[in-house]
Amino acid sequence: MKGLFIVVDGIDGSGKSEIVKMLHNYLFSKSKKYRILTTREPTNGVYGEQIRKMLRQEKDPGSSSEKLAELFIKDREQHLMNAIEPFLESSGKHELNIVLCDRYYYSTIAFQSAQGMKINDIIAKNKRFRKPDIAFVLDVEPSIALERIAYREKEKFEQLEFMEKIRKVFLKMPRLLKDNIKIIDSSRPLDDVFRDLKKYIDRILG
Repeated sequence: MKGLFIVVDGIDGSGKSEIVKMLHNYLFSKSKKYRILTTREPTNGVYGEQIRKMLRQEKDPGSSSEKLAELFIKDREQHLMNAIEPFLESSGKHELNIVLCDRYYYSTIAFQSAQGMKINDIIAKNKRFRKPDIAFVLDVEPSIALERIAYREKEKFEQLEFMEKIRKVFLKMPRLLKDNIKIIDSSRPLDDVFRDLKKYIDRILG
């Protein structure tokens, strides 16, 4: 196997970051043969920083869709070229390199189409990027997600009505794309969510 690329995606407050941590720890303890790179989008690169600044400063969830889509694509291009691809390709005979990524092009498709861009256009712009071996979309009611992130300052997309639009697109992902996507109910306790993910991961790893 030439590396294993795993993505965890979903709306804010779906539990992505915690699940990625749990997955990292699980894989790390499972075998000494596994080398793991845990990463996220937007990255800390020049385009990722621009994205974060816009998300913090802008208030209208519908604004800057084209600009954001363009920045996310440039950020992803660099992310794949500088980090993900080299790490996966350097998987050797005696070890397996695994990339865990918190958010990927599924987010761009969901968020920017909810902003009003044509979904097929966004899919086409992301066609050339490497497909994950498996992608998990964590699904939760936006009202629950917002309760979970109530302690922190809101970004422009963290508004109930807008999050409902995003969620609908995420749920359509398995029909929209030919990727290996699993929708996981993340309204439950994290241990239950993780148990579901683990079954799929163990199956892939044999």
